[in-house]
Amino acid sequence: MKGRETIAFGIDFGTANTAVAECHIQNGISVIQHGEVDEPYPALAALHKEKAPLFGMEVKKRRSQLQEEGYTVISSLKPLLGTGRVIQAGSRSYTAVGIAEMYLKYVRQKVEEKSGKRLTEAAAAIPANFQPEQRRALREAAGRAGIKILSFISEAAAAYLSNWERASGVRKAAVFDWGGETIDVSILSIEGREIQELASSSRRLGGRDIDELVARHLHREIMREARIPKAYEEMSGQEREQILERSEEAKKRLSAEESASVCLKKYGEKAVIRQSITLDEFRELPAGRIEEAVRVLHQAVQRADISLGQLDAIVMTGGSSGMQPVVQRFETIGGAYHIPVIRSEKMQWAAASGAATLASRRPTCHLRTELGVLLSDGSVYPIFEAGQRIPCESPPLSFGVVEDTTNAVFILVDGSRRELKRMAVPVKGFTAEGIRLKAAIGEDLAAHIELRSTHAENMGQEAYIDGLAFSYCMD
Repeated sequence: MKGRETIAFGIDFGTANTAVAECHIQNGISVIQHGEVDEPYPALAALHKEKAPLFGMEVKKRRSQLQEEGYTVISSLKPLLGTGRVIQAGSRSYTAVGIAEMYLKYVRQKVEEKSGKRLTEAAAAIPANFQPEQRRALREAAGRAGIKILSFISEAAAAYLSNWERASGVRKAAVFDWGGETIDVSILSIEGREIQELASSSRRLGGRDIDELVARHLHREIMREARIPKAYEEMSGQEREQILERSEEAKKRLSAEESASVCLKKYGEKAVIRQSITLDEFRELPAGRIEEAVRVLHQAVQRADISLGQLDAIVMTGGSSGMQPVVQRFETIGGAYHIPVIRSEKMQWAAASGAATLASRRPTCHLRTELGVLLSDGSVYPIFEAGQRIPCESPPLSFGVVEDTTNAVFILVDGSRRELKRMAVPVKGFTAEGIRLKAAIGEDLAAHIELRSTHAENMGQEAYIDGLAFSYCMD
């Protein structure tokens, strides 16, 4: 007898691409990946002073041509969120949230055309350093695009969830995520059905950097054979975009093949150029970048206050993690420390797949450490206790001034008394006034703190605290 089918969506709004996964649960779990031309949706937008905006793969394929036609091409939407920036295209003005809204409408339409299901709500995977204002902007843009963000989950926890069955028995795991623009490594602790993120480290170094290494190598070979001393920087923007695109395609083929051929049209002085790169040649190109990636792994492990040998698994995700030299380097590390290396299936969709799984199971999220106010006697008055379920609000709290001052300074700390935020509220000094504190932790996983003087309601301050530690419990 078949059970009732549950369908849920997950979105990984990445720096270079947006991956969408559709999770079906009915006597088992199946996940469908959505994208364009076997890739996630490129996070690109092209704005014009007169014509309609363009998004995704069309912009990626025609970037230089569109720029020549007067379009303003935005190479990545994610960094714009929360900045309040306004982009001009002639007399038209576009806010960051507005551009993200149009892009997500485009993504939603593509998904619904392929799926036949309505994408009206989803869980969103976000990096650990995604700021509260960025989360709020993403939630607003998605809402305006007709997509309700059910919850946020760290990309690392989402990638682990997509490998839940393959990582059975793992208690500590490193999630290595090498995407289009950044390397992110997170250390997770898994106790039963509870997942905690212990520490993370990142570096701005992505697949696009590797594409350029390949492009420069191919350019040198082409110029050497043609005996033309022309530098890569001297090529036109359209020519560089073409060789970068072919280099990305070659990089992907070299994940499974021993060589890759590249065909270029109207590159330099020739109508058609054919060039190839072998796996041995490719291995040498990103060697230095791969060692940088290894250092990011070691830094994350150090921040988690554990040793590499204490890991039970390294989970590899992100499009650039599939490169053969990367896989081989991490398998060498795994072999030296007896750590299994788990390669995510459909690496570019791992976080989206995990977010979709999260949305289908509706797990609970809990604060992992206390949040409180450091008092004048050195003690800590708790606002939120460790283990408190999210979202949550504090009861009304009131504090008094104990010295003659014009500013009451509140120091907010975690359970280890690490300072998280310092806030100052103007006061009258030794009077009967008090300071009211209201606090809440919402689904954006940031604490909102509001301080107000009882003497004058307009005398106060508000602040957000991010970087709090959470755990996810799969009920």
